[in-house]
Amino acid sequence: MVSLGEGNIFRVESGGTPKTDIEEYWGGLIPWATLVDLPSSDFITEITTTKRSISEKGLRESSAKIIPENSVIVSTRATIGRIAINRKPIATNQGFKNIIIEDATKAVPEYVALVLTKLVPTMKAWATGGTFAEISKSKFCELKIPLPPLDVQIEIVAEIEAYQKVINGARAVLDNYRPHIPIHPDWPIYELSEVTTKITDGAHFTPTYLNSGVPFLRVTDITGSNASKKFIPEEEHNELIKRCRPEKGDVLYSKNGTIGIAKLINWDWEFSIFVSLALIKPKKDLLDSHYLECFLNSDTAYAQATARSKSGTVTNLHLVDIKTITIPLPSLLIQQSIVAEIEAEQALVAANRELITRFEKKIQTTLARVWGEEQKQENTSD
Repeated sequence: MVSLGEGNIFRVESGGTPKTDIEEYWGGLIPWATLVDLPSSDFITEITTTKRSISEKGLRESSAKIIPENSVIVSTRATIGRIAINRKPIATNQGFKNIIIEDATKAVPEYVALVLTKLVPTMKAWATGGTFAEISKSKFCELKIPLPPLDVQIEIVAEIEAYQKVINGARAVLDNYRPHIPIHPDWPIYELSEVTTKITDGAHFTPTYLNSGVPFLRVTDITGSNASKKFIPEEEHNELIKRCRPEKGDVLYSKNGTIGIAKLINWDWEFSIFVSLALIKPKKDLLDSHYLECFLNSDTAYAQATARSKSGTVTNLHLVDIKTITIPLPSLLIQQSIVAEIEAEQALVAANRELITRFEKKIQTTLARVWGEEQKQENTSD
């Protein structure tokens, strides 16, 4: 076990920020990293460019420092525990502690970054402060990591990077898949308003939220985000459904913020929706509900939605524009065969989620082995 303050191997430098009101400090040639350059979706970020930059004068007249390439960057203020490796020399703001590897025969940055992920809970526990919790440089230097010989580090990095490639590939499938409907030129084309009985949206005000009650759905509830569920009083729900009553077989469609995501209502329980969701009721003698969901999630419909959306602080898709989205409409039998084909595709796509879970577990198992946690568990069970 070696501490990050071990000067023969590591040197820890804090970041710094030039005065923001001096224009000549900014927009220079020196990349300057902030938290935005380390997205929360990354396990380990590789920094090759930064959103902002500073000038030589800004560097010289502030506490910012140039960090050599292949250092390990750790966020240690407010948002604690995002980790990156810079692939070119950069400066960082004061929200980071930067680990410079002084002896390349003792440590590789990829290994150091990986083992530090296991210390994020410790960093958070050690952080102190009022408005922004922060771990001090001296405390950060007390952190200890297992440091096996260099060839072992390289083997561990190679193993985890192989797992991560699988995860990245699976995520790319999940992020980029949209159903495609091959449109036959003989199919009639209708506007949604022509093949639906109603297109409306949810509450135009924030209702009273309770710990339990009638579920109240927002965009995050149909996009798979991890937002907390919301509930409203039954009397407010009863008022809302006078104008907008979701029923099984209807389709929800996101129209504010994240636009163009459709979700078929295939459940029986009562709920209300927020204004960020549209409710679309298909004419079921013409339009299969599953086909409507598949079409609205397709690349064709998404292109129409984005072309009709209004961009401002939040992207909006108005009801009047949703009604003009055009949909190709073959016979119900053909609609259902298209749905069956798309559902088979979606089953394969969904398998990538399980793949991600399995390979993330493999990474954590490898890291646990490095830290000796597997041995501890075995000793405990004995």
